[in-house]
Amino acid sequence: MKHLLTPALLLCILTVQAQITIDDSDMPSAGNKIRVSIGDISSGIDYNTTGPNQLWDFSNLQWISQDVDTFLTIGQTGLTFQLAFANIPLNPNRANSATKGTLQAPSFAGVSVSDVLAFYYNSSTAYKQVGYGADINGIPTPMSYTNHDVIYTFPLNFGLTDTSDSDLHINLPSLLYYGFTQKRINNCDGWGTLITPFGQFDVLRIKSTLIVRDTVYLDSLGIGFGFNRPVRREYKWLGKSKGIPLLQINTNVGTGGNETITQIRYQDSLRVLSVNEPVGKAPEISVYPNPATDAIWIELSILKQAEYLIELVTVDGKTVTEIFNGNLSAGKSTVVFLPKQHQQINKGVYILKLKGDGYLNYKKIIILD
Repeated sequence: MKHLLTPALLLCILTVQAQITIDDSDMPSAGNKIRVSIGDISSGIDYNTTGPNQLWDFSNLQWISQDVDTFLTIGQTGLTFQLAFANIPLNPNRANSATKGTLQAPSFAGVSVSDVLAFYYNSSTAYKQVGYGADINGIPTPMSYTNHDVIYTFPLNFGLTDTSDSDLHINLPSLLYYGFTQKRINNCDGWGTLITPFGQFDVLRIKSTLIVRDTVYLDSLGIGFGFNRPVRREYKWLGKSKGIPLLQINTNVGTGGNETITQIRYQDSLRVLSVNEPVGKAPEISVYPNPATDAIWIELSILKQAEYLIELVTVDGKTVTEIFNGNLSAGKSTVVFLPKQHQQINKGVYILKLKGDGYLNYKKIIILD
């Protein structure tokens, strides 16, 4: 007897085959080294479209720089951190990998923070960050979450939503107390195929909303205060056995829910300059004041005399105006830009785009009324 597949049944079978499930085996582990490209945030890309059976084509992403995410064993992080984050069952802050991290905290006079590490614990039920380690005023200082930041719960499938509340506290006697609380809201809102300059992959798409409040008490002044950070979002495309996201787009959420891209990172192969491109360093850009209202001073550090173009573009890559187009000599150069002379420039976040000598460089600026 022959069995015929109806269109509905065929669609069901194809759907089961196409969707993937992410679990602990797909997370990074100690010893992994994963190359990533930092993307051009002025590229106009659609990161909002999502849902089942999507094709996300980001093949036109342009890289600006590259980095390598290196995951360490806890034994490679130093004795102080080995004790604080020892991978033993009785340790509430046990970790099984660490990598270079960023402690997104305000800067304070008299407090120097360097060599930040982020510590993670990967298990069959969740992948979470358990704390940080850093040199604070030259002293190795472990900083454990009181409640861990659960980045993913497993198994991770399309349609899953979950919430994680985490908090971290740092007390520097005679200096200050600093702490933050965070709510992470995860929504696995899409699945399908992702295309980047690195290749084509079956993926799940995760949208994470991060709501953070900082609390500070200054011992020297005897005062304390709290403030809310801008709401952040992380859009992540995860693949099987890929460790970190194949693509991650971070945004800040502004007034009215408008989002501004702050970073694009994607896994990539080693990118090198072609034989026709000059070897050297991209020109550096310094901008002040920033935010600005009237005049903006743009300082450039040029290594080689060449033709340079400076444009003001929107965060989605649309050119607003040309600021400078001409020859610059090696050394320091200053260009003064007067935004109020251009009627098409409203208050908001923009990107200064510098192109010349075979290089691109960018600087985010905020223009006020």
